[in-house]
Amino acid sequence: MTNDGGFNLLYEPWIVVLDPRGTEQELSIVDVFEHAPLLRAVGGEVPTQSFAIIRLLLAFLHRALDGPEDESDWGRLWRDEDLPMDRIRAYAERVTHRFDLFDVDAPFFQVPGLCTEKGEESGLERLVADVPNGEPLFTTRSPASLSTIEPAEAARWLVHAHAFDPAGIKTGVVGDPTVQGGRSYGSSVGWSGQIGGVLPQGASLRETLLLNLVGRNVETYVRIGGPDDVPPWERDVDSAKWSDKRPPKGAIDLYTWQTRRVRLVGGRDGVTGVVLAKGDVIPPHNLHGVDPHAAWRYSKPQSKKLNQVVYMPRTHEPEQVVWRGIAAMLPSVSGRRGSGREASASLAPGVLQWIGELVREGELPDDYRPRVRAVGTRYGTQNAVYDEILDDVLPLSVALLRQDDPALGQVAEQAVIDSEEVARAVWRFAENLARAAGSEPQSGAGDAAREQLYAALDAPYRKWLATLGADSDVSSARTAWQYTVAGACWPVARELLRAAGPSAWRGRDVDGRLVNVARAESWLRADLRKKLPLAHPPREEATPDEVTLEGAS
Repeated sequence: MTNDGGFNLLYEPWIVVLDPRGTEQELSIVDVFEHAPLLRAVGGEVPTQSFAIIRLLLAFLHRALDGPEDESDWGRLWRDEDLPMDRIRAYAERVTHRFDLFDVDAPFFQVPGLCTEKGEESGLERLVADVPNGEPLFTTRSPASLSTIEPAEAARWLVHAHAFDPAGIKTGVVGDPTVQGGRSYGSSVGWSGQIGGVLPQGASLRETLLLNLVGRNVETYVRIGGPDDVPPWERDVDSAKWSDKRPPKGAIDLYTWQTRRVRLVGGRDGVTGVVLAKGDVIPPHNLHGVDPHAAWRYSKPQSKKLNQVVYMPRTHEPEQVVWRGIAAMLPSVSGRRGSGREASASLAPGVLQWIGELVREGELPDDYRPRVRAVGTRYGTQNAVYDEILDDVLPLSVALLRQDDPALGQVAEQAVIDSEEVARAVWRFAENLARAAGSEPQSGAGDAAREQLYAALDAPYRKWLATLGADSDVSSARTAWQYTVAGACWPVARELLRAAGPSAWRGRDVDGRLVNVARAESWLRADLRKKLPLAHPPREEATPDEVTLEGAS
């Protein structure tokens, strides 16, 4: 039964989308699918919101199509100009009653009648992520703007809460047997907040949705579809009681995981509050076969503790640009298919492995160039508050994703290694200059110089990576990159040399050896010849004075 003030997400506008001119508008779920070929992307108040909504759309699309079954089935969808709207509309009709935001018996993504023993309700700051705990971090939203929000915005934050809500103490509600003193303890961060999200994007929203629509028959690295892998709108309505034992049945289940028990307070005229309680707990280990939108790392401590091979999701570090971790994202470097019994250090995101398979099968041209978007959240104190949101985009050719032809992906990884080696050399150079001037080891000068070099390499690496394609000569590409790194290194070094004072030029004895500016520069040149051999012509072996200072690294 739907009340008179209903707001059905299938047909009411609530999803923020961007048209080709970058103009924002709001569309319903059905309209998003219909206009997807003409739209550029899904937007939102914060980047994590669009990630959560796209995963919701993917769950809906998988169920509407009951697929795709395999690469060839996917290829038919890709070659069509539009999404199969007849099947999408038919599915929407079947599940319409479960998408009303204010339905009395089955409100979307909520628990009807959810309440505390005393009937308390929380303010909207508990739901709205850009004002966590009432302290604006990501916007200049005023406290007054949180007295009431429109149903469309409330729906966006509702989806976001299930995906990214912080951990910490939650409201104790009637029906939760674990409530103590009106509170519920031990909640986990929303599932999407536990991973470093990796989302390939195409030239249109239609392309983005299809690139992420993984086939059902790829259970070797992603389990999706099947009779039990269903979203909440195809299950019985949740009660206040949550579960810490139910494993996800597949990717669709995980895309729509009910991390919280929620009830919005208000109606079509506006949402004024929320009851936000603990929901289903989900541990992060060994879900690499279920969630395709994350890279994974082998965890030796967890493997020892659980007496089995354990992979944990890789998270994005806001201090580190995404390209420095590209090896973990590339199936050509960290692939899954045919990896054998030994544990790999990293597993690439299943969705990128899927795209590589599409290229191998000829369903996607090897000159296609998507953008890989990295989205994630870092949480603060005990994971109970939002700290920072990361959103980065890396354009690359699908040819880098082919595990059966890994040379291109490997040269992209080797280029990062070149950068890291030279960054360490610059670190040593800066530290040697500081020690020559009288500073103690680990002065901090090296850290600043290293980060300055990484900043100088950021745009060049992205530009270089974008030039790699199926017809690239990997040897020439690697040589070009080493020249780029060498060219970026010397401006940083010259700035350090200009800042060196007279005492550094005179130098001092360090562990029985004179360290001064001239020697530090000589050691740096020897380092660069060793680390960037393609950018330096052959020469005689370095003299003893050109060996990097022992103990300075």
